[in-house]
Amino acid sequence: MKSERSTVVARMSPKKGVRRIALAVLACLALAGTARAQGDGPHSLPLIPKDTNLFVVLPLGLSGNFNPSQTVLIPGANVDVFAVPLTYVRTFSLGGRFGRLFLTAPLATLDAGGTIIDPRTGEELSISRGRSGWMDPLVTLHVGLVGAPALGLPEFVKHPKGFQMFAIVGTGIPIGTYDSTRAINLGTNRWTFRLGLGMVTPLGKSTAWESANSAFLFTDNTDVFGKVDTRSQDPLFVSENHLTHAFNPKWWGSVDLRWQVGGETQSDGVADDNLTNILGGGLTLGHTFNRHFSGYVSYGQILAKKGDAEEWMIRGQLAYSF
Repeated sequence: MKSERSTVVARMSPKKGVRRIALAVLACLALAGTARAQGDGPHSLPLIPKDTNLFVVLPLGLSGNFNPSQTVLIPGANVDVFAVPLTYVRTFSLGGRFGRLFLTAPLATLDAGGTIIDPRTGEELSISRGRSGWMDPLVTLHVGLVGAPALGLPEFVKHPKGFQMFAIVGTGIPIGTYDSTRAINLGTNRWTFRLGLGMVTPLGKSTAWESANSAFLFTDNTDVFGKVDTRSQDPLFVSENHLTHAFNPKWWGSVDLRWQVGGETQSDGVADDNLTNILGGGLTLGHTFNRHFSGYVSYGQILAKKGDAEEWMIRGQLAYSF
């Protein structure tokens, strides 16, 4: 005998069923649009239908002793950033594989102060500044490797839920607001390259583990504040993980963890003694408003560290799918 739930499903028209499933997937989507190492956020990895367009606004508040892009530790500094990254996302087919392109332009305001030490001379330098402008724009690409074919909406609805793996490549373009007479800037004045792997592992009907593990590589900055000619930086490794759960078709949440290690800078070959080794954690709560709009709010902070790194973050997101 069929259950009552099966009878209801059988009576639902195919068109309404497809629309409802697509709504649940697309409206829950959260997108990579934050500062680079702060993390992409939950729901940025799972497979969605090809030929999908999304526009995302992600207000973000940061406070700590990192540069605005969260890639360089600045001991002795107090840096407050309010940013509004604007992201456009397009999904498509790459030879039958799923492709997802992110284009992000982060508008931001910076308020920095404190006393930093020149590692070459030991000189104390007082900093105090505010600035508004643009952080470096970001271009990121996901390509499906395992369990992630490019599917139209009808095929996507029928596709079995399973393990997914994606290649992640990206770059930060050095055209953000930058002034070499200032110690801390919104832009970085150097290229950033990202190489990584993303994985989605279902842990039940409503629960999944999302993991993005990336290495960030940096070119040299040859127009540096102070008496430095060139500043270089070691690679930075970031492991971002989210345990997500859908409470019902409208509400979902996640427990978030992010490990960040490496990234020490050198000023004219002299180590700046600012290697990062931190474990951050937080919580996210998301909601689906209607078939086009969804959003979430997140809070995160450093849970464990080596050194004097300080950071907390709060962010919200509003996504529109079309």
